[in-house]
Amino acid sequence: MRKHEENRSKSEKKYFPHSESGTATVIGAVMLLGIIFSVLTFAWVECVPEWKNDAEYSHMDSVWENMAELKSRIDMMSIVMASNYNSSDINSSYSNSSTPELVTSVPFHMGGGDIPFVGSMKSSGTLAVNKGKCVISIILNRENADPYIKSIVCGAVTYTSKNNNYVDQVFSYENGALIINQAEQPVMMLYPSIHFSNVSTSESNDYNVSINTISVCKKLYSPPEIISSNSEGSLRLTGIDYISIYDSEKEVLNSGKQGPGNVTTFTLIINSNYPEAWQSYLNKTMEDAKIGSDKYNTKKLGNNVRLTFYMTPETSNGNAKKIKPDILKKLYVSKTEIKAEPGIGLK
Repeated sequence: MRKHEENRSKSEKKYFPHSESGTATVIGAVMLLGIIFSVLTFAWVECVPEWKNDAEYSHMDSVWENMAELKSRIDMMSIVMASNYNSSDINSSYSNSSTPELVTSVPFHMGGGDIPFVGSMKSSGTLAVNKGKCVISIILNRENADPYIKSIVCGAVTYTSKNNNYVDQVFSYENGALIINQAEQPVMMLYPSIHFSNVSTSESNDYNVSINTISVCKKLYSPPEIISSNSEGSLRLTGIDYISIYDSEKEVLNSGKQGPGNVTTFTLIINSNYPEAWQSYLNKTMEDAKIGSDKYNTKKLGNNVRLTFYMTPETSNGNAKKIKPDILKKLYVSKTEIKAEPGIGLK
């Protein structure tokens, strides 16, 4: 009897340690799962949005490179067409020459921001041709002559992001300039071909102005071409024409007058969705050319930016020292016409 009780006691002692060990294992497993769940929850709530934000920021860098490549290729096409332009004939244009047609394609990363195994949802973007508006106007007021007025429709190529985390951006290429608009604060990052030069002498304040406009062609009354995607896209560019619009040196040869005539004011008006960016650029351009702020002013009215450049005649005040006259010595205006066609997929 006593022996049976001893065996039973030993059996119970063996059972309870096994039971306690199993319970501890279960509790440990539950705690480990809780820790893993907490870590995953923290990563999903705190880290994943930041990772996706960084990924979309990287995608915006890729789009910037695409837009910069767009400007670079159009600039090169303009140079090639200008070099084949017959400068001896004021009525000639690149399209009249026997030079082969220029065609190239720019890839566009329309969407991005996905993270493998974590977040596969990609942001998207919209690529539009001539959805934005850009028109440049030139006005020459001259003594004893009718004013010269010319307006050129430039059009625009615009990429608009649709991000899920990172702040949205709009990239706009218009008249040779590349503008980034973020949170309604547009900034011109790459500049157009608009040049003011101060070539003054001891006798007079002389200035040269050179403007090469970029016109993204469209058919009259045709709607803008727009594609929206989260994959890959492309923009096919075709060089249409290079045209000399105004050349003061030709005016000298044909009429015997010096330069563009006795210009009293030169006015440049740019109509754009981003007038603030254009105004900042024009002010910087005049400052870089060392043209005094008393000789010009810029004014923004709605979507218009107006630069007025005053040509002061020679003046004297009795025996006072004469003030040198301001002379617009040379003015050259040209237009490069480009056809842009958006498409899905890399070409």
